[in-house]
Amino acid sequence: MDLLHSNGVLIIQHLQRDYRAYQDFLNFMSHVGDPRNIFSIYFPLWFQLNQVVGTKMIWVAVIGDWFNLIFKWILFGHRPYWWVQETMIYPNQSSPCLEQFPITCETGPGSPSGHAMGSSCVWYVMVTAALSYTVRWKDKSAVTLHRLTWSFLWSIFWIIQISVCISRVFIATHFPHQVVLGVFAGILVAEAFEHTPSIQTASLRMYIKTNLFLFIFAIGFYLSLKLLDIDLLWSVPKAKKWCANPDWINIDTTPFAGLR
Repeated sequence: MDLLHSNGVLIIQHLQRDYRAYQDFLNFMSHVGDPRNIFSIYFPLWFQLNQVVGTKMIWVAVIGDWFNLIFKWILFGHRPYWWVQETMIYPNQSSPCLEQFPITCETGPGSPSGHAMGSSCVWYVMVTAALSYTVRWKDKSAVTLHRLTWSFLWSIFWIIQISVCISRVFIATHFPHQVVLGVFAGILVAEAFEHTPSIQTASLRMYIKTNLFLFIFAIGFYLSLKLLDIDLLWSVPKAKKWCANPDWINIDTTPFAGLR
């Protein structure tokens, strides 16, 4: 992992040095990828436009956020801004200098990226929903239009995902492999719900049962790891210790925040 992390640091330094002029845009894309936008913007909007898409989106968002929580507890991913301060691979205390920003100091483990995972799963739902309308076109000109639309929408999808990933790496809150893992994990979750039509007819009882299961499983998993003497809050002291500005520390980014 040290080799993966050290190469990731080189990429971060390259981005911070050579793409400084795009800082405002990259910060904006980091906000675009914020998983909280799913519940405050994307879901309410799509539910009004199309309840089928809105329903699928909320399921994908909740299950994706839950998997992100479990993965972070299992993978113990370091974040660049504290890893460079604590690793012993650099000789003579010559650790690289990574610039920090007001949105850098997230306190939870870094792998996989929640922003990348949330962004990819919700945009995957939106793109596939839009394409589902064009796939019904039968005449030749419509088929050509569908292919153009397909190419355009998936290009937009990947431009957004790549921009979100670069933004998270640029601010030194994630290593490159963490955002890549987040993107593909989000796509897998979204694709799974493309083949789960039963969510459209789920009753209130099913929603309550599902939420209780996710909550109880997460708490049980946490307690099991505690019994094994594994501290799942290990990342919080590191964030507090190595964040350049205490006012930038965001406690709401711990994995437990996803249970609320």
